[in-house]
Parts: sequence; structure tokens; C-alpha cells
Amino acid sequence: MSDTSSIGDILQRVERMLDALQAPAQSSADFKAGCDSLHAYLDAQAGVFAAVGVLSEQDKSRVVAVVERLAKLQKQAETKAAIPTDLQK
Repeated sequence: MSDTSSIGDILQRVERMLDALQAPAQSSADFKAGCDSLHAYLDAQAGVFAAVGVLSEQDKSRVVAVVERLAKLQKQAETKAAIPTDLQK
């Protein structure tokens, strides 16, 4: 998506990416690839977030939910990183 993407479209894509990352029984390699993809996408959209201005209440709620999910994902990634590779799925 380009910088002309609406904030709603960006949030929807991020939510789908988070859904995929929270799927059970994925390998650590798939989890890492998904995290890397999400990180790259968010970096690419940084200009849109900086230029958005005032968000609707619905978009504010979605952003808060995404931030909370990202915090949980970070904890999940830290836990997976602490598990030896040969013990991970």
C-alpha cells in the first residue's frame, strides 16, 4: 500500500497480520517471518501515521487495540526467543 492508503485500510491489514501471528502451532521460523513482515509494513506506513491528524473515535479505539496486541506479540516473541530452537514447533 502507498502513502495514500486510508488509516482504516492500514489498520485492517495490521489486524489481519496480527491474527496470522497469533495462530497456534506455527513454527518459530514462520512466526519470525510474520513479525519481520509486520515490522516492515509498519515502517513503510510511518509517514501515513505522522500525517493523519485527528482520528475518529472508532479509529482511535482500533489503534489502541492494535497497540495492545503488539505489546502481547512482543511478549510472545520474547518467550519464543528464550526457548531453544530444537524444542520449538
